[in-house]
Amino acid sequence: MTAHKNLKKLVRTRMEKTGERYAAARRKVIGAETDGNSHFTGSNAGSTALRVLLTHAGVRNPKTNAPFSEAMLFGIAGGIGIGQFSFYYEKADMASFFLAGRHNWYSELDYLREALGSFSIEPQVWETAGAKGAAENLKAAVALGPVVAWVDAAGLPHRGMALSAGGMMYHIITVYDVDTEQNTARIGDLTDEPITIVIDDLTKARMRIKKDKSRLLAISGPVTKVKPLPELVNEGLRRCVDGLLKPPGPMKSNCKLDSLLRWHERMSNVGDKESWARLFKPGPNLWRGLTWIVTSIEFYGTGGGLCRPLFAEFLQEAANAVGRPELQEMSEVYADLGRLWSDLADAALPDSVPVMREVKQQLALRSELTHTGADPAEVRAVWATLSELQKGPFPLSEDEYAELRGELAPRIKRLYEGEKAAFERLRGMIS
Repeated sequence: MTAHKNLKKLVRTRMEKTGERYAAARRKVIGAETDGNSHFTGSNAGSTALRVLLTHAGVRNPKTNAPFSEAMLFGIAGGIGIGQFSFYYEKADMASFFLAGRHNWYSELDYLREALGSFSIEPQVWETAGAKGAAENLKAAVALGPVVAWVDAAGLPHRGMALSAGGMMYHIITVYDVDTEQNTARIGDLTDEPITIVIDDLTKARMRIKKDKSRLLAISGPVTKVKPLPELVNEGLRRCVDGLLKPPGPMKSNCKLDSLLRWHERMSNVGDKESWARLFKPGPNLWRGLTWIVTSIEFYGTGGGLCRPLFAEFLQEAANAVGRPELQEMSEVYADLGRLWSDLADAALPDSVPVMREVKQQLALRSELTHTGADPAEVRAVWATLSELQKGPFPLSEDEYAELRGELAPRIKRLYEGEKAAFERLRGMIS
């Protein structure tokens, strides 16, 4: 099993040396981890699950004969995508906001099936509605090796989340093994080390989101033949482009890059009925909107920068491995876009406002504690601190809020223009 116990120290050392934000520093440190067949930590749940499954099945990078890096699998699986949503529930007077940055983020099942298809693998999938069947399926699946399990993240004790968030936190984890005598399972959840969880808690988390049907996915048997790396890379690039061109029907307007232009307009135009000035008024709604800008970009399974730096690392690795210098150029483009996304997250909670600066620091601390598998009480304490910080009068006046929107809107517009230009260049590189 990979020894990750020094990762926290390495991440903090890198942050001090380079000035990088937590998510970026962690992504770089864990990106250097290539050993170990039992557990991989990672930045994104889907690409990390792929890495665990394929490594256990004996799949190796044909160029290096080592396990695939997360960045390479992230790219082969389709790389980046986009999703931008604002919701307002009038009866409760509650607004919420969400950004997504990975290809096929809306369906982990399709994401895994398509990516495994590149390796000529048809995974086994188990679904059931009952607790007994869920437990039996897990025993059968884990006998084949590591298993991907669909869960409600709020139901995982180590995440320290409030029960009120239950049913909304769609997530996948990897189950490594089950100890029926101890009634425990050992899981991977982007954590530095595996987490031990009581099977009853795991079953509840699996059953909480009904439409996921306590789903499990596994690979049966070793894989003996892998396509040439240039072919795998090109398939990944094609998936990326197709996903941005033709997202699924019900959400297609929110899953194209043009949705960023709509977000810019809602941030800058107070007359729009769905403008931020109307939906995200100072108070709980605006706190929720601003903190989710930061969380979505930096901490929600992105590796920082809304997945763009992770994609840049794929492009750089692919350029060197398959001899395509144009991919190196695109790597630099997406690395720059990642920095712009992180700058947007930083600006959403300005350092000049002490309580906003503290909230931003607590969001980073919460992510760090979750990744390092800290005592759940520590994680719950950060959630409680965040709640306390957001009570009382909102720290910005209406005029100051207008200034903040005036700061964020052009950043969003610049990102839209940069993303569109990068996409067109990427589109022209598909062979």
